[in-house]
Amino acid sequence: MKRLLILLAFAMPVVCSANSLPLLPSQIDRSAHKFFISTQNASSESFDTWKIDSGYSYSLFADVDLYVGTRINSAALKQESGFLSGVSYQFSERVSFNSSLHTYKDETEDNEQSVAAEVSSRVQLTDNLDLHATLDYEEWQQGVEVGLGFRF
Repeated sequence: MKRLLILLAFAMPVVCSANSLPLLPSQIDRSAHKFFISTQNASSESFDTWKIDSGYSYSLFADVDLYVGTRINSAALKQESGFLSGVSYQFSERVSFNSSLHTYKDETEDNEQSVAAEVSSRVQLTDNLDLHATLDYEEWQQGVEVGLGFRF
């Protein structure tokens, strides 16, 4: 009888609990809502001139984002601060394409707001080296910029 009780004690199921493992990156449900901030050096205008874009981005598809935001320009000659909106497309992990419309103050006597269009692309050549190109169209001038970017 003792043996039977000992066998039953060891044979009884033991209640166990376990926590689930964290999700893999491919299983995480990513939000379509994002905030962004980006900077670029506007070296064509003068030394130590920066453009800072920040705003809200909404993912329409896996690789296409629609965004609205603001632009701040530190140049004293060109008042390019204002609102911007556009579309961003990520072809692959290394190639991206952006198009945007942004406002700027016209340098006429009226000092009125005008709209400019900008198309830019970026190709990541290596982990630390990028090639970028920008086409900028304003009412009174057009500009093309090609450059290299280095990440530390």
